Amino acid sequence: MDPERPAGPVVIYNDACSFCRRWVEYLRRWDRAGHVALLPLQDDRAPALAGRPRSALEQAVHVVLPTGEVAAGAAAFRAICRFLPGGWLVRVVLSLPGALPIAERLYYYVARRWGPVGS
Repeated sequence: MDPERPAGPVVIYNDACSFCRRWVEYLRRWDRAGHVALLPLQDDRAPALAGRPRSALEQAVHVVLPTGEVAAGAAAFRAICRFLPGGWLVRVVLSLPGALPIAERLYYYVARRWGPVGS
């Protein structure tokens, strides 16, 4: 195992965004076993961990999976649900035909409306 790669998924989020911080608190409560690590975008390790420039990370929440795969936006939420209790239900819903593109549009609408995208 790569010593630089975390054992579980890492969610990279914007700590300057109050909406993002509320969702992170929700994730902390949902993930009682601590399977998902949370890393603010403002941490210098975030761009290197995700293998993406900071400007890309500013556009949406990202998750870096233990395999090194990176997902963003609604796809990131679907990916981390694999590690959360009861998350299988969310994954089933977001795996239905057409559900993920709708969830992505909704995610980016909410991000533009209530989150400081690009800040």
